[in-house]
Amino acid sequence: MATTPLDDLLSVDTLTGLIKTFADQSDNRSCSALFSRHARPLLPLGDSVSWEEVSYSRHMAPVSGPDSPHTRAKRLGKRKRSSAMAWVKAYKDLPASHLFLEPAPGGDTSDAEAVLAVELEDLANLIANTREFLACGALLGSIDVNPQSVPGSDLSFQVRFGNLTANAQALWSDPATNIRSEELKRLKQLYKDGSGLRLELAITEPDVEGYLVQNLEVKEFAKEPFSAAILQQLPLTGESAAWNRLAGIHWRFTDGTYKPEGGAVTRYFPQGKVLALPGEARLAQVLGWAEGKVHVPAGPVYGDAAGALRSLRELRGAYAYAEIRTDPVGVRIYAGWHGLPVVLNPSAVLVYDVARAAPPPASP
Repeated sequence: MATTPLDDLLSVDTLTGLIKTFADQSDNRSCSALFSRHARPLLPLGDSVSWEEVSYSRHMAPVSGPDSPHTRAKRLGKRKRSSAMAWVKAYKDLPASHLFLEPAPGGDTSDAEAVLAVELEDLANLIANTREFLACGALLGSIDVNPQSVPGSDLSFQVRFGNLTANAQALWSDPATNIRSEELKRLKQLYKDGSGLRLELAITEPDVEGYLVQNLEVKEFAKEPFSAAILQQLPLTGESAAWNRLAGIHWRFTDGTYKPEGGAVTRYFPQGKVLALPGEARLAQVLGWAEGKVHVPAGPVYGDAAGALRSLRELRGAYAYAEIRTDPVGVRIYAGWHGLPVVLNPSAVLVYDVARAAPPPASP
């Protein structure tokens, strides 16, 4: 049977492709972007994901004579972990009058394709907001889902990863703090001591950027040739080459927010935190991005549940499909994501709190 334009518009491939595109295109979601672009893909078979936390050897291999046997080295330290994955699901009902008769946003003629795209983008944003919440939680050490943290959720679960944590030696909000010569040196050493890796990537939020801009020592640094650009107005999200000279660290800034219904605007990334990570080439050894199997109707549109059961299609991660509604006449679009961000090597992720100073060392 030949397909109609409506079949093509509401096909599983079209809707799922749009959902994936809309969910990945926003720079409001730096944490989930880090996972989706650089993390190791995990492909669980069931509703839960298992992974191994890996601890790399830090000692030296012994020196032996030419006739000595090889010294046996221990295998990598591994700890088996598992967790249920998140189901993030939502739907919208689009009456036929809304889909086919109302003008498309910004236009004066009806355009079912444009109307559907706008509604799907809104669904994708809702799902992507939850994915960003989960990804930021993983990077900061724990995912905590409950009806309070994610309003409307009907279950609660926690995943604790055990990422490294440390407090600054002095408050970064104080312009007199020696951020460049002391704090960043200390941060890099703490990271090196805890992970055995070199700190190359730092993710933080606009308040910390403000601390850097107003810092007296950084201002002196900005007087050096080619460094004045640091004090210019910088974007509050994404990457800025101007900051890469600061302690040899690649800085990224995220200002992503969400607004619960009836609630206040909330940041994904907490105030006063700096997230320390290795370079992008090593992130696949540190982060994992699990996407579980999902099953959707195989055809483009179904008039009833019995028709949908005749044929199912298996996808992974994100999905979207449509169903004809008869009372009132219209289309219901479903969309969702099944997965979980995980930290494979917690000792390679350091959460540094610059708004809380470490206590001074005890006197002998």
